[in-house]
Amino acid sequence: MGSILVTGAAGFIGRQLSDSLISNDFEVIELDDLSTKPLLAPKKNLIAMKVQDINADFLISNNIECIIHLAAKKNVKDSFFNMDYSTENFDMTHKLLNASAKSGVKRFFLASSCEIFGYQNNILKEKSTLKPHSPYAVSKVANEYLSDVYMMYNDILKVTSLVFFNTYGPTEGVDAVIPNFVSKVSSGEPIVIEGDGNQARDFTFIDDTIHVLINIIKSKKYFRYINIGSGKDITIKKLVSIIKSLKDEIEINYVDQRPNEIKTFVAENSIIKKNFGFSPKIDINEGIKKVIKYYDKIRRN
Repeated sequence: MGSILVTGAAGFIGRQLSDSLISNDFEVIELDDLSTKPLLAPKKNLIAMKVQDINADFLISNNIECIIHLAAKKNVKDSFFNMDYSTENFDMTHKLLNASAKSGVKRFFLASSCEIFGYQNNILKEKSTLKPHSPYAVSKVANEYLSDVYMMYNDILKVTSLVFFNTYGPTEGVDAVIPNFVSKVSSGEPIVIEGDGNQARDFTFIDDTIHVLINIIKSKKYFRYINIGSGKDITIKKLVSIIKSLKDEIEINYVDQRPNEIKTFVAENSIIKKNFGFSPKIDINEGIKKVIKYYDKIRRN
């Protein structure tokens, strides 16, 4: 087998997935433009490069047969105010798919998001209607259609969209809800809740996500879409109550709801359960304990 290219390899999921692939004896090329500063220092062998600059010659010279495209501008709130976020997500994916088609890449795993579904007042299946509610989500939906177009004209290239719900854990950036809350509490700052706190999300600990991703990558089974989620929804208020049970004092400030806030995201995850051995080992209480331990250590150092 040829090499695997991981884009966004310095990021939260990318770093840990790359390390796990290497430990499973895959040949991995790690690439990240480092436009977002990672919590962990970049590895020495990381290629600092924009996805937009990858061409067919690069893929051929590195013997790339599989791509795991995790790189993205992923802040939903900021996408309403920074138009470049949406265009960059589409542009980098377009150029990477084009290079993949020209160079004979066989498997392309595209990092998608539950944001593509919008609010549907229902458990979200892989075939649920696409109803984006933010510019970020629109850019991810555009990438889905783009992938379909490239597969129409290429018999070799197979794209699987990994539809991530909320993977969390130590080393995740503070733009995400759990590390944001935990880091503020560890620093003695108030937690800020947007809206009433009744909005709910589907949380999966990073180790469980990486385990199922490795099984997906190893498998010869093909699915166009695969939901990566626990199948359980937890409200923001519940998250705060868990943190409160583990820390002495918490101050909470409520602010206005963010634009087009989705009330609930929860994954229908039978594909990963039946086909890829998904059986989460870390529940939300234990996972938050691990995040608190990590941020307390950072604060002490």
